[in-house]
Amino acid sequence: QLILPEPRYLYSNRTYWYPQSPVTDFATASMRLTVPAQYQVVAAGSLVSSVVTPENLQGGRNGDERAERTVQFMADRPVRYLACVISRFVPVGGARAEVPAIAAPNAGNDAGLETARRSAAGAVNVDVVATPRLLRANRAVPERTARILEYYANIIGEAPYPDFSLATLDAELPSGHSPAYFAVWNQPSLPTGLSWRSDPVALTGHPFFFLAHEVAHQWWGQAIGWKNYHEQWLSEGLAQYFAAIYAGHDRGSETERGLFRQMRDSALSLSRHGPIHLGYRLGHVQNDGRIFRGLVYNKSAIVLDMLQRLIGPEAFTRGIQRFYRTHRFSKAGTDDLKKAFEAETAVPLSRFFDRWIQGFTMPEVRLTWRMADDTHVAVRIEQTGETFDFPLTLTILHGDGRTEQVPIVVTTPVHDALIPVAAPVRRVDTRDDVGLVIVKR
Repeated sequence: QLILPEPRYLYSNRTYWYPQSPVTDFATASMRLTVPAQYQVVAAGSLVSSVVTPENLQGGRNGDERAERTVQFMADRPVRYLACVISRFVPVGGARAEVPAIAAPNAGNDAGLETARRSAAGAVNVDVVATPRLLRANRAVPERTARILEYYANIIGEAPYPDFSLATLDAELPSGHSPAYFAVWNQPSLPTGLSWRSDPVALTGHPFFFLAHEVAHQWWGQAIGWKNYHEQWLSEGLAQYFAAIYAGHDRGSETERGLFRQMRDSALSLSRHGPIHLGYRLGHVQNDGRIFRGLVYNKSAIVLDMLQRLIGPEAFTRGIQRFYRTHRFSKAGTDDLKKAFEAETAVPLSRFFDRWIQGFTMPEVRLTWRMADDTHVAVRIEQTGETFDFPLTLTILHGDGRTEQVPIVVTTPVHDALIPVAAPVRRVDTRDDVGLVIVKR
C-alpha cells in the first residue's frame, strides 16, 4: 500500500510561488495569510493572531459552509526573506529557552511591544507542531529544542529571535530548512526504496544532530547572512560545527569526536573536487550533491574545529562572539570571520584561511622522533609540500604501557618540539583522526 506524506506547502527563498527579488537583504516585516481552516501555518515571525471565520458558499450544495483561517505574523527582528509552511499540523507542545537578553526590536506597534515584553527576561518561546502521524514520536522535542537554543545562545551571547517554531514533517529521507523564526524538520517515517547511507551528511551518533543543525541556522545563515555563494560555508559549516559540539555537550566528547571523524572521512575523500570557496559549484558538473555537502558542510566544520584547536577554545569563543556582534542582521564573508578571530588571538590567520578555504590540497607531513635525554623526547614534523597551519595531536606510548595525548601547533615547514617525559618512551605517533593532515609513514 502506497503511503503518501501529509500535503504541505513551503514558501521560501528556495521554494517560491510568486516572483521574488534576486537580492536578499534584511528588513522587518509582517505577513497575513488566509488558508482553509483545517490547515495551520508556521511562518517567519511571531504569531500575532489566528482567526477562523466561516464563509457561506453561494450556490454550494445544501448551503455548505467553508471555514477559513487567517493568521498574522510579525517579524520585528530583521529577516533575510519571508517564508512559511502550510500543512495539517497538530500541536505537539511548547517550551521556554532561557537565554541571555536578545536584541531589542525596532517596532512601534502593540504586537512588537508585546514581543519585546516576552523577550525582555531573556527567553525564546518554543512551539512544536507535527503532521498527525508524527505526533507521538515528537513529544520530547519541544524541551530538546529549547535546550539546544539555550546551549547556542550561551556560547554566542544571545538568541537573535524571540520565538522559534519547529514544524516536523513526515518524509522519505531526512532533511531540513531553517528560515528566520522557524525550521522545517523532515523526518524519515515513510517506506522508501531510496537509500542515503552513503551521503556525507548521513552522520550517526546522535539522534538530534539534524535538529541541532537546523536550530543553529537561526544564527548562521539567518541572523548573519552570506554575501555570495562563495561564502555559503559560513552558514552550513558553522551550523554543522555547532551541531557537533552540541552533541558532545549532550552525550560526551567521544560522541563529538565520532561525528567529526565521520566528517573528516568524507572531506578527505572529496577534497580533490575543489575548495570550500566554490560553494554550490562543487559537484555541479558531476550532478552529485554529495560533493557539495561533503565539502561545504563537513570539511568546513572540520576546518572550524582545527581553528579552535589552533588558537585555543577561549580565543575561538571570543572570535565567534565578536563575529556575531559585528555582523548581526547583515551579510558577512570569509574575510569578516578571519578579522573577528584575528582580533582575539596573536596567531596570524591569513595563510590558514587561504589554504583551508581557498585551496583544496592537504598538508602532508613526516614525523620523526628520538629521545633527547632521559626526560625529554624530541619530535620533528616536516611538511613535504605547501606550508599549512594546523593543530596536531601526538600519541606518546610510555614504557609502562600508558598512552599520552600531546597537542601541538604546526605553522612552519619544519617544526621541532621538545616534550618532557618521566622516562624513555616506546613510540611517538599521531592518531589525529579528526584533523585533515596526511601523515606519511
